[in-house]
Amino acid sequence: MDNNHRLYSDLKILEKMTLKVKLYGDLKTKLNHKGIDVGTPSTLNIEDESIEIVSDILKKLVIRESEISHIFVNGKYSELGRKVKNGDRIGLFPRRMALIFLEIAVDKNISVNIKMEGDLKGYGSDESVIEIPERSTVASILKKYKISNDKNNLKIMVNGKPCYENNVALKDGDSVVIFQSNN
Repeated sequence: MDNNHRLYSDLKILEKMTLKVKLYGDLKTKLNHKGIDVGTPSTLNIEDESIEIVSDILKKLVIRESEISHIFVNGKYSELGRKVKNGDRIGLFPRRMALIFLEIAVDKNISVNIKMEGDLKGYGSDESVIEIPERSTVASILKKYKISNDKNNLKIMVNGKPCYENNVALKDGDSVVIFQSNN
């Protein structure tokens, strides 16, 4: 590797990713700013190279997934598993504003095969193919079926491989198996 290429690689590593995040409604109170204007969103410029997906932003801002109703990235409706890149604009809307966006057109749906094992068979049919918005996550599947993983007693397989993170974005044709562990 020549010196110019190595220098370029080193500079690229040092670049910080900058994201513009807008918090709407009562999410603005998370900032602890005095005199927050009720009618306008709060805008943050976040520089953090460790942020890869939308859910990383929520973690950084200490916002629970349950507080969010809608997410937009660059003006398009998105999910927690959506990858973000330098310069992206992210809008986060609280649950209390959910009715405002009741009729959002989603770009594309994907088909995912869901199979429930053991005690979870009561949450739906043993196996089914469901349509979900593109960029949906394992967490959105659990939410859709009202399955709690508070005790971390679920085992989840995506395409035959163990899935340890609930913010993994699903793709068209993925197969998800969910079962309870006895641990």
